[in-house]
Amino acid sequence: MRCLHGFLCICALRFLPVVGCGADPRGFLVVVESSLYEPLQASLDQYAQSVRSEGFEVYMEPWSPPGTVDDLKALLFDQVDHHHIEGALLIGDLPTAWYEMIDEGQSIYDPFPIELYLEDRDAVWTDEDDNGLLDHHSELNLDIYTSRLNGTVEQLEKYFARAKRYREDGPLVDVSAFIFLDDDWARTNTTDTFYLNKLYSSVEVIQDAADSTRDNYLARLTGRGAELVYQVIHGSSLALTFDELDEQGGKNHTQLLLTEIPRYNFKASFYIVGNCTAARYTGPNLAEAYTVATDYGLAIVGSTKVGQMLNPRVFNEALALGRGWGEAYKEWYNEEGKRSDEYQLGTVLMGDPLLRLTGDLTPAAADFVDSTPTTAEGPDVLPEEKIVENCSCNSALDTFEEYRAAHPEFFDD
Repeated sequence: MRCLHGFLCICALRFLPVVGCGADPRGFLVVVESSLYEPLQASLDQYAQSVRSEGFEVYMEPWSPPGTVDDLKALLFDQVDHHHIEGALLIGDLPTAWYEMIDEGQSIYDPFPIELYLEDRDAVWTDEDDNGLLDHHSELNLDIYTSRLNGTVEQLEKYFARAKRYREDGPLVDVSAFIFLDDDWARTNTTDTFYLNKLYSSVEVIQDAADSTRDNYLARLTGRGAELVYQVIHGSSLALTFDELDEQGGKNHTQLLLTEIPRYNFKASFYIVGNCTAARYTGPNLAEAYTVATDYGLAIVGSTKVGQMLNPRVFNEALALGRGWGEAYKEWYNEEGKRSDEYQLGTVLMGDPLLRLTGDLTPAAADFVDSTPTTAEGPDVLPEEKIVENCSCNSALDTFEEYRAAHPEFFDD
């Protein structure tokens, strides 16, 4: 039989709600590509049991084609109405909306997948040239958060086992933070460590042009490691591109490829990645590799387009106050993210959005302040035109046309 929103019900496999004790449960939805549902059933069952103690009522929904992104959105907000879900984990190859940014009638960026379309119930989105790409929207105010999780069955089984271990036993790597800013961001004021010092007593910063090298990046993430990494490096969905100075002071470029991440097995669990298109989840991407292709990855915030999370202080402060990864993202977007479509319209989460960072500081000891300090030496980020000029983000991007051709089941026509 066929359920609402055009997806196939697999009623024999559906979980009953898993309810936590104590306070009224908070709703949370997991939507799983149907081909992954049965192979992952044991892992999904364990995941639901793990988050029960956090006070969540978990609903599982298998997703089978056909079904459009509008069907997926309708499912999410049907669950909001009936079960008061506050967020969702989307596992596997599920529909997505695509957006093109328009400037005087011309697209100024390659079209990109956009997760925000699923997260604001009342926003008005339009496709003025009727080409299948959204191109305008009303003011956004997110109602829910969503997070993507992709990988092979083996990778996903290991991921859920890793998330369970984190919940039960604590941090998987050194309890510290690592900030890495490549040459174009060398003048950024990092004296407040973007509020990561509210979570961690140890925050290492590498930003001097002589130090922000591929070798130093690798040394930290294959050596001591860090629970949370905030990095701003030019790149693409397939590689990071480091600017490095030669002996004469000229610039060379070295790369870290997507395929190298599993081999190095980076020791980091949470990432804020300021790398253009690194989280472009419709094709191979760095963020997915950081999340499921190592023994330590848990959750990431990144972008599907040119840009990055500006001013991550709101996000980091919410984490320090005990918010989950998804809650912190929603708070950040509604306060800061919506201020800049040019940078932040492609922001997306990957991994379990219910995870919380414990750090090694308590909120009382973190000396919270309300104001954001101004930068002493330079801006937090470069002007947009400089990022676009320097970024290698347009290499080998998957296109909307390729996505549509590969996924006719996600479209009405």
